[in-house]
Amino acid sequence: MKNTLSIRDITFIGMGAAILAVLSQFSIPLPFSAVPLTLQVPAVILISIIFKPKQSFLSVLVFLLLGAIGLPVFASFHGGFNIIVGPTGGYLLGFLIMPLIISNVASSTNTILIFILTYIALAFDYLVGVLQLSLVAHLSVTAALAAGLYPFIVKDIIVVFITILLGLNIKRRLNIGTSSNAIS
Repeated sequence: MKNTLSIRDITFIGMGAAILAVLSQFSIPLPFSAVPLTLQVPAVILISIIFKPKQSFLSVLVFLLLGAIGLPVFASFHGGFNIIVGPTGGYLLGFLIMPLIISNVASSTNTILIFILTYIALAFDYLVGVLQLSLVAHLSVTAALAAGLYPFIVKDIIVVFITILLGLNIKRRLNIGTSSNAIS
């Protein structure tokens, strides 16, 4: 098994981290929650569907490391380790789980499986996010669910559905997965 990164891998990892950084800036703060509405989840899903597993996971990791060292890549041009350990940091850390689940099934021809596992990946992100929100903000789990999950469920069900369709369409149009044009 090849453990080195090719120049192509590094390019895609950098592009993925950049896509995440740009889409993170589409952020709408909510007056009743520490968790803003962002396009980060769709970005992670797109990267996970289009890129290979290693590329998508490392894209998210690079994004998190850039933010952790202080570059303003997180929502609303924030950065710093304090964001990762703060109330919304669990959602960011949960992004690392999503490509592990989604990318490995994204090459499948079973679209229903892709949808199911993408929603499961989102559920893991919510789980990590709500738990950290509860701990850091000293909220009961019920209050953390009310602030960090319930307001986003309907939006995320719709946005994730559209994002999966978009990602699969992009992948098909780029002929990713065919032997001559595969992102490797």
